[in-house]
Amino acid sequence: MKKAFIITSAIEVDNSKALTYSKTRSYFSNEERLRQTIATIASVDQATDDDTTMYLLDISDNWQQYRDLLGYQINLKFISAKEQFPEIYDRVRSHPQKSHCECLLLATFMNAYKDELSEHDFQFKFSGRYILDRSFDKSLFNESSRGKIFYKRPLKHDWQEWWGYSMVDRRLQQNDNTLHQYCSVLFGWSKEYQSKYLDFFNSVALMLSQPALHHYDVETLGYYLTRAYESDIIETDWRVNGWLGPDGRFVRY
Repeated sequence: MKKAFIITSAIEVDNSKALTYSKTRSYFSNEERLRQTIATIASVDQATDDDTTMYLLDISDNWQQYRDLLGYQINLKFISAKEQFPEIYDRVRSHPQKSHCECLLLATFMNAYKDELSEHDFQFKFSGRYILDRSFDKSLFNESSRGKIFYKRPLKHDWQEWWGYSMVDRRLQQNDNTLHQYCSVLFGWSKEYQSKYLDFFNSVALMLSQPALHHYDVETLGYYLTRAYESDIIETDWRVNGWLGPDGRFVRY
């Protein structure tokens, strides 16, 4: 089974451009972000097989040096937003809404590479600088998993009215008082859902371009907008490891 890992990457970050939730876009230097990205690639390489292609979607300014350095990874395709998608380059590097930047980058890439991606049975979105471990069981991806979507089990948070999240309120349907979110670091879909995920990334990018919706995020919308496909979703026990960009904290969940 052919697999594609689509890794969103920002090795170089412009800290003069604040995020909606942080004045600092990255706690780490470019050099440290590069080291963490190399660890990401190595972890995907170890957790997958020879039928896996990695696409590193990088928004760095000096992208050539990173492409050349990472040339040792023969199944890695380095995709520079600056080189290939100049129409969105400045926006994905500077917009304050991080989920908008990521989804716009993914939608642009998936549209440009849709024919090539369709050759892969399973496709995964993975955030750069995070690390896979043995909990990612590739035996899950077989004939019986065609037509499926893959997410880590949702995070659940006690509902707070001050969030202003009425648009995604599913407490009545859930019969509880929680907000459900899907992890956006790692999730996947079979190629039967490729066009729907292109639509998903386009829709979330458009929604989060609106200032009135800047308080939402792809984790919340990822759960809310996939309820129509709930019967096709396989929830997993995958673990992801990594360092949060704005403050440098290590997380494993």
